[in-house]
Amino acid sequence: MQTNFENKVTETYERAFRRGELYFVESTIANITENDIEFEIRFAPSLAKKPTAEQTEESPLKHKADPFAPYNQELFVQEFENHVILLNKFCVVPNHVLVVTKEYEEQSNLLNQEDLATMWYCMMQTKSQSTIAFYNCGSLSGSSQPHKHMQVIPLPSNVRFSPPINAIIYKYQNKVPGEIFNFSELPYVHYVTLLDPQQLSGHHGHNYKETVSQYLTENYLSLVNTMAEGFRASSLTDPFSYNFLMTHTWMMIVPRRGEKYGQISVNSLGFAGMLLVKSEEELEFVKNVGLLRVLEGVAVSKDKDQLIDNIHISV
Repeated sequence: MQTNFENKVTETYERAFRRGELYFVESTIANITENDIEFEIRFAPSLAKKPTAEQTEESPLKHKADPFAPYNQELFVQEFENHVILLNKFCVVPNHVLVVTKEYEEQSNLLNQEDLATMWYCMMQTKSQSTIAFYNCGSLSGSSQPHKHMQVIPLPSNVRFSPPINAIIYKYQNKVPGEIFNFSELPYVHYVTLLDPQQLSGHHGHNYKETVSQYLTENYLSLVNTMAEGFRASSLTDPFSYNFLMTHTWMMIVPRRGEKYGQISVNSLGFAGMLLVKSEEELEFVKNVGLLRVLEGVAVSKDKDQLIDNIHISV
């Protein structure tokens, strides 16, 4: 049974679609298996035909008008003290929502407790499907807009591992929640931690929201600090860019050194095992080169000598 939040998202989506305020982008999925992960490549050719002002990967963030000031009322779902929940205007997955700060903040800022609390709310209030939340932080992260926004999308329920990266995470279930580790199967630098289901359960009385959001924030900052301690600032870019992903059971952070590999733009979902391409040429390029090589090309290769004690993180 759907929650009131899900009903509101669905109603808003259907109304905005009927009125031409929201566009569902048709796509097909090709699967590539590498290192025992069945990656998804979603082919959406109509994205290449989006109006220039709406294109999300083509021009630097600083040159874009802010679509959230003001935001389109037809896409509005719900309001919080510091955030609004909006539908993504160009969605490849129906009911894709954005968690947008009311006041302008830079997309290179760290997430704060309210950001994570609102993301978690959207995830927990989506009962009919699993979800994944993500934040594209910085100019090389695949971010579409300079105004701080997080994203939450529903996941398909008809596949064994959704998102595909769960095929690896499944092998590491013996890790202690809160322990930070990485996957030997992946060639690029990343940091992962499992979440403690007891800490996320509803047995914390009236302070449940605050307790959970504090717990999420502590884990997120632990990942950021571990990443910061491991890399040389001069080897990456300033301001620092990274991708952050969160499900009900884990968090992951991936530092970035490039926005594109060739013509392939990569955002957080690429590191969840779900890559988006906009032409047959891009699709064939990924198949020929290999998806892990594309991801390694925009992240930081484990082969590179870039580990030292500290790195500057934008706050």
